[in-house]
Amino acid sequence: MKKLMITAAASALMFGAAACSNETEMNEAAYDTDTAEMAQTEETDVQYAEADTEAPDYETVYLVSGNLSAGEIVGAKVIGADGEDIATVDDLLIGENGQVETVIFRSGDFIDLAGMKGSLPYSDLDMTMVEDGDPAFTISMTEEDIQNVAEFDQEGLNDYRLVSEMIGTTADFTNSDDSARINDVIVSEDGEALYAIVGDPILGEDRQIGFDMIMVEQDADNNDTIMINASSEDLEMMPVFRYEQEDMDMSTDRESSTDWDDASDEDDYDTMNDNG
Repeated sequence: MKKLMITAAASALMFGAAACSNETEMNEAAYDTDTAEMAQTEETDVQYAEADTEAPDYETVYLVSGNLSAGEIVGAKVIGADGEDIATVDDLLIGENGQVETVIFRSGDFIDLAGMKGSLPYSDLDMTMVEDGDPAFTISMTEEDIQNVAEFDQEGLNDYRLVSEMIGTTADFTNSDDSARINDVIVSEDGEALYAIVGDPILGEDRQIGFDMIMVEQDADNNDTIMINASSEDLEMMPVFRYEQEDMDMSTDRESSTDWDDASDEDDYDTMNDNG
C-alpha cells in the first residue's frame, strides 16, 4: 500500500514538473513572438520615417496660358497675307539677352521637308493660335516674297543659340560633375525665353529652371558649349514641371487602376481558396 502511495506521489510530482516546464516554454515562446513583432513594428516605423525624409513634397508647376513650348513652335505654320500657308517654322534663334531674335523657316515646294531655309526677325511675325489650338505665325508677305528672303546659314556645329540644337542636349552642371538633359524651352508670346525644362537625372522628372541658368559659350571656331549654372542638388530643389494638370491626374488614375486590379486579383485568389 505504501509502495503504491509513493509511486502515485512520484507520478504527481513528475506531471507537475512537466506542466511547469511546458508553461515556461510557452511563456518564453510568447515572449519571443512579442519581441519579434515589436522589432518588426519598429523597423517598419523607421522605414516609413526614412521614406518621408527621402521623398519631400516638391512644388509642381504647369504651362500657363500665354507661354508656349518651343518644341511646339518648331513645325508651326507661317500664314501669308492671302491666308495661305507659305512656310513652316524650322527653328528659333535665341540671343544673348534671352530673347527670340530670329525665326528660321522653310518655304517653297515640300516646305515641311526640304524647302529653302530662310530667316526673319521675330518682330516681323505675329503669333496666333489656329483652330486646332496649335501656334502659328502670320506675316504680311506672299509666298513669292518669302522665297526671296536670304537663306539662313548655321554658324558652326552645335549652335546652341538654336532651340533645335538645345532641346535634347545633355548639359554639364557648372557646380558639380553631373549632367542633365534639356527637354524644352518655354517662351512667352512676345518671344522671351523664360524657362528651360530639364530632366532630373536622379528622380527622373522634368524640372523648371530659369532660362538665365543656361550658359552658352562659343570658341574661336564658332563651336558652342552649353552648361547649366547650378548643381544637381540645386536641380532637385526646383519645381516639377508638367504641361497640363491632366498629366498628373492621368498618372494618378493609372496608379489607382493598378491598385484596384491588384486588389481584385487578391480577392479572386481568396475566393478560390475559400471555395476549395
